Amino acid sequence: MILKVYSAIMPEEERMCMQWMGLDGVSFNSIDEFIASIPEDDDTIDMRINSPGGVVPEGWAIIDKLRATGKKIIATIEGDAASMAAIVLLAASERKAYKHARLLIHDAYFPEYTLAGAYRKEDLEKLAASLDEDNQRALDFMVERTGADRDTLEALMKEDKFIDMEQAKELGFIHEILEPASASVKPKAWKRTQTNSSTDMSNTNKIASAFNAIAEALGLSVKMEDEQAPVGYVLTAQDGTEINIDKPEGEDSAVGDTASPDGEFLMPDGTTIVVADGVITEIRDAEPEADPEPDTKDEDHQKEIEAKDAEIAALQARITELEANQMSDDQKTILAKVEKAGGKAWLDKATKSNYKPEQRQRQAQTVEPKASQIATDLEAARARRKAKRQTKE
Repeated sequence: MILKVYSAIMPEEERMCMQWMGLDGVSFNSIDEFIASIPEDDDTIDMRINSPGGVVPEGWAIIDKLRATGKKIIATIEGDAASMAAIVLLAASERKAYKHARLLIHDAYFPEYTLAGAYRKEDLEKLAASLDEDNQRALDFMVERTGADRDTLEALMKEDKFIDMEQAKELGFIHEILEPASASVKPKAWKRTQTNSSTDMSNTNKIASAFNAIAEALGLSVKMEDEQAPVGYVLTAQDGTEINIDKPEGEDSAVGDTASPDGEFLMPDGTTIVVADGVITEIRDAEPEADPEPDTKDEDHQKEIEAKDAEIAALQARITELEANQMSDDQKTILAKVEKAGGKAWLDKATKSNYKPEQRQRQAQTVEPKASQIATDLEAARARRKAKRQTKE
């Protein structure tokens, strides 16, 4: 799972106050909640860092909690790893950084707004001893995790300045510098709009002021850098979605760049940009055009599908025919009774009738005498003609 350390390190009480103002922070409690949410079968913590540092005791508690998980910790500097965040970085066994990331280590100190009231010599000596103890503990841990020379690290802490990733790699803070996988297309083909990053200068100043005010009220020692945020630009996808790229205008978009919103976007030239968790994770080239020539295997497969469809249609028609000709239960009962009574012969006899309507019988009786009389008269006429011929002869 991905653990984002994208803000200042502070106690939980202070983090809650920041949330009331719509801001956020990283505390031991938030790290503990993240660790509790990791699935049991996930043995890796992917930590991403872009933090100005923060409260020293809270940072050490976070380091111990992360290392106590027994999981493999991979850390990547995506912007700044400053102050206590540079120490939290070393909790990881595998450490990387993007090319333009920065790292800062410095001596521990009490911010001016945390020192109030009168101090005796003994009080100041105790404060100095406390700071020296913090410095030595940080040095011990850095030497152990980086393998760098202690005097070199101690001198760098006193300089209190950012170093680039080449020097960070030489000192052992990171093991690998991630080179950008630039898009293969020319960004000129994409619509760009000059814009300010979401962490513009005015917003940064507001956050810094609010943070310092709360820290002062609570007596916390937190240092925030007041630096101008980089100017970004916008790419417009085919569907009109605007993708905010957090890097200077003129530089090609690349894997690892901070961007928003999350999603998969098809660009006008066919290139696809994938943004996940606020970072460009993939830039895919345009897909090649389909081969216009027909695929013989596909045609054979299509014919086979059509033959199967025809066979299924024939079977469905046969099923419909059988269902239509299927006798009902009443029909089966009647047929069984006919068979038992004598079958077709019995059925013919049972259905044959000698009945004649009453009117038809009367007509038959009336016609019969008339036919007999006609026959008698005809016979008499024949006899008379015969007698007449004989008389003439």
